[in-house]
Amino acid sequence: MRYIISELLISKIENNNDKKNRVQSKLILVKELNEVLSIENAATLRIASRIDKTPIRGLKQVLRRHLKVTNIQKIRLRDIISQFGEKPTDTKANLLSLFVTTNITPTQSEINLSEKSKIEEQKKDLKHSLPEDYEIIQLRQDFAINHGELRAYESLIENMQKIDIPNKQKNLSLLEKSMKEEELMVYWYKTHTPLILDNLWPKVIHSTVRRGQNFLLSHVGTKIPIIIIYADLVGSTKMSMTLPIDNLVSIVRIFDYHISNVVDTLGGYVLKYAGDAVISFFPSHIDNQNKYSASDTAIESGKLMIKSIQEEVNSFMHKIYKFPELSVKIGIDAGENAIVQFGYDQRSPIDILGYGMNVASKIMSITDANKVSIGENVYKSLNPEVQNEFHELTITDRWKYVNYGTDRPYKIYTLNT
Repeated sequence: MRYIISELLISKIENNNDKKNRVQSKLILVKELNEVLSIENAATLRIASRIDKTPIRGLKQVLRRHLKVTNIQKIRLRDIISQFGEKPTDTKANLLSLFVTTNITPTQSEINLSEKSKIEEQKKDLKHSLPEDYEIIQLRQDFAINHGELRAYESLIENMQKIDIPNKQKNLSLLEKSMKEEELMVYWYKTHTPLILDNLWPKVIHSTVRRGQNFLLSHVGTKIPIIIIYADLVGSTKMSMTLPIDNLVSIVRIFDYHISNVVDTLGGYVLKYAGDAVISFFPSHIDNQNKYSASDTAIESGKLMIKSIQEEVNSFMHKIYKFPELSVKIGIDAGENAIVQFGYDQRSPIDILGYGMNVASKIMSITDANKVSIGENVYKSLNPEVQNEFHELTITDRWKYVNYGTDRPYKIYTLNT
């Protein structure tokens, strides 16, 4: 008798535990359903804004259809949540923080900003961007957000399959339909983004170079202290022999855009595009200790160029579009260089000539992939803690450049990591 009572008690306890586990599983599922709903709530606002602001007609049409689909997806999620006797959320997720990464390391002041202040600062920055530049940023965000939504539905479906709930198959079918719709949108961005970028690129590139030319125009016929940066696409010769021409053009344009974007962000100027290289510069001045200002900024620019190619371009073009993985090598030097205009019209091209230009080019040529190398003038101008990030590069007998202050071989330093 005692044995039977004991068995009954154990069975009752197990049943209670099963009920608790089912209730807990349902609560977790409802929480995830509301999280996905909060994403869709925010997505409807973003899509409506994109319809209003994008200059691309074809994209407007696609986004209008996607907005209708997103509203239907919201209705599905709200219905499923209501079946559990819970309230569907009206909150809106922060899509950028959830799904979009940035290649710029935040400063301490940015870290201290509130979330609302950060968003306002980002809006100010975008307002000062070129319309085409702004649209490229938005397109990348669109793709990342849609890709994130797809992953959210995949996770939600996987978790729903694990628990026993009423109308399980019907609800799974609805979620799978939403997932398929997100797949179609991701596929659209995947196939059309390179074409859109090719369309926007000529306007972006013209404006970027013109900005540098406008700065140099007021210095024509003079020598000014500047820091020169050569950023070279590694392996472009092999690519030119093995890739379809359309792919090669897309790679060069995307590479040039990301390098230029880093320069513009940090206050530098693009001088020109030379084949597979971007030549840029930072205005400087020489203090009483013969140090070039803006040297630290130029180094930061080189680091961010590498980070942008590795984390932005490769994660997007290599992992998703299966383009070759890209690398960059960077040479930086400082010196007084002549500003020369080839013609008498204000619109005639302006170039920079001088020892620093030649040395920066040669430094770049002996630098390894995903490395930054700098000349002696730049190294001596750096703060001691930044100097510690570099080591002197062994120079071969072929190195013919000298320090005109000492007549000794001009020293080169390369980044440790």
